[in-house]
Amino acid sequence: MTPDVLIIGAGVIGLSIAHELAGRGLRVTVLDAGEAGKGASWASAGVLAPQGARPSAGPYLDLSLWSREVYGTFAERLKEESGVDIEYRTDGGLHIALDEAEQAELDDRYRHQQALGLPVERLTAEEVLALEPSLSPDVRGGLFFRGMHQIDNRKLMRALIVAAVRRGAQVVCGTPATGLTVRKAQLIGVESSSTTWKAGTIINAAGCWSRLISGVDPALQPPVKPVRGQMLALDVGTTAPVRRVIHGLGAYLVPRHDGRLLVGATVEKVGFDVRVTAGGMATLLNAALRMAPGLDGAPLSEVWAGLRPMSKDGKPILGPTTLPGLVMATGHYRQGILLAPITARLIADSVVTGNVSPELEPFLLERFGRNRHTGTPNLDPPLP
Repeated sequence: MTPDVLIIGAGVIGLSIAHELAGRGLRVTVLDAGEAGKGASWASAGVLAPQGARPSAGPYLDLSLWSREVYGTFAERLKEESGVDIEYRTDGGLHIALDEAEQAELDDRYRHQQALGLPVERLTAEEVLALEPSLSPDVRGGLFFRGMHQIDNRKLMRALIVAAVRRGAQVVCGTPATGLTVRKAQLIGVESSSTTWKAGTIINAAGCWSRLISGVDPALQPPVKPVRGQMLALDVGTTAPVRRVIHGLGAYLVPRHDGRLLVGATVEKVGFDVRVTAGGMATLLNAALRMAPGLDGAPLSEVWAGLRPMSKDGKPILGPTTLPGLVMATGHYRQGILLAPITARLIADSVVTGNVSPELEPFLLERFGRNRHTGTPNLDPPLP
């Protein structure tokens, strides 16, 4: 049976949209070139940090805050439907400074957050160490963000796959989309190596590969490129050296309930290269030991890298395009995990009603055709 909607890409965005649409009674098929949920979404750290480093007031910040606010309900629903607890945690997070230059940067960040009316608390060195005694005694001060939450992103991917399938969605792996089929300005379907997959609506949620989906006018190929992020995990067992996310103005530590401590992440424009490098690992380990010297004896349990999809202006590309039936849901860069629930809701609303909501309008692909991009995207936006 021909699906109502075909989604290219089984990452957190594609699967969240599939879950939402299937819950609204639509027939949904998701295609992925590899294994569902094992791309950038699997490689993330699962930190939900909408305030970020230097957010700007406007639709992107509003969208990020909105998605963070609905995350608790999102997590509960997934647990009910899949039986998987994605470990939604609201412990908050710390940004710390370890030298004079970092303290100046931290002070500037504090003023910036206050100017936007965002909640942030300035902490002395003593207050930081009272919250996190395992941090370096060299700490100068910190900022506490109560709204910095986290989930276990790998459990999130397992939950989404189970929940989407239970709602009736079909997830087809090992099936790369080679292009779109368009005849007489009508979108027919998606080409794979063996067949044409037809559907009334096609959603490009292929992450950093989304611009490579051929068969359409170049203006309909979203300006998205990969940015590599290398990470590692330390096995800290039950010692729990830190209890919440720690961001050290260049790297971060993320504790997990399973005894891992994640350390991330590099930001590298190296194309589609997902190799882990000695230099990348050295940078992360040096930063981790600078923040928490007691980690020097922790075993190194895992290293990995992922490719984040970064759009031309650093913001997601969402909603219908000028080709009827073709919808974009890509370019989330380091915010894919955070923005998944609200992206799914807005895209589903648009698919079902045929309308573009005011919240979706600023993120349409057509903004690039209107020459609205200015400057260069920020390479230090909210944590992944």
